[in-house]
Amino acid sequence: MTTNKGVKITNFIKAHKALTTDAVLVLIGFIDWLITRNTIVTSNHFFMVGLALLLIGVVFVLERGHLFTGWFKRPAKGEEKLPQKKIDVHKVGRIKNSPIVLTKPARYFLHVGIFTVVVSILVSFI
Repeated sequence: MTTNKGVKITNFIKAHKALTTDAVLVLIGFIDWLITRNTIVTSNHFFMVGLALLLIGVVFVLERGHLFTGWFKRPAKGEEKLPQKKIDVHKVGRIKNSPIVLTKPARYFLHVGIFTVVVSILVSFI
């Protein structure tokens, strides 16, 4: 019966990675508070970590944003390099106007980043 309980816990952690990370961050914040004994310092640490996680999440969102579409036109294999090759503006416009894509890593980092920023604000009120 003990192995079955361990498997359930492992499956929960795999299914809810962001929630598990939130719980670990709260535990780390409590340890930080025990070391510093200052809620403002602990709040500042949470806020800086939250901003870093949000920045990583934004990078993952921008990665799929097609920011450089239409800037560079590489010649295909065997194709000569032409000095003025026209770019189809309709195709570039369609790609750039595509909806924002939130990948799993982006969603994870944004969730955990928002959580840590909110916790830092709540801790600073104590």
